[in-house]
Amino acid sequence: MFPRIDKGPIEYTLEVYPAYNTEKQKDCLRFHFRTTEEFNHFKYRIAIDQENETGKLRFKLKGLQAKGLLPGVGNAETAIDLFDLAGDYDVTIIKPGEIVNDFHFSVSEQGPVLTSDIGGAEHFLEVYIRNESTGKK
Repeated sequence: MFPRIDKGPIEYTLEVYPAYNTEKQKDCLRFHFRTTEEFNHFKYRIAIDQENETGKLRFKLKGLQAKGLLPGVGNAETAIDLFDLAGDYDVTIIKPGEIVNDFHFSVSEQGPVLTSDIGGAEHFLEVYIRNESTGKK
């Protein structure tokens, strides 16, 4: 087994933006997780357990799963679409080892807005919020 190359403390990025879910034919807020590390042999997805309750969202990053048996190159990624979000939210991200990062954001008709920086003893995540139109009227 090859040792993991230390690429710095930031292991994941999270991009939050309005999107359109074609499967449900509905507007949503997409939470797009990516690793900062690029993989050279296979394409991976990030296994994530997601829970939400009023005012709170929780994402537990469980590890990587191969997308298939064919070789591929790129970052591991997973997108989760959440529907009908409005108001203020506390977001908790937990990576293996029970290491926690959290932040707060607000959702209004104008879109999502980050209202606090990332908190946690071990900073492993960077969050980006976009407010582009979904292109659907």
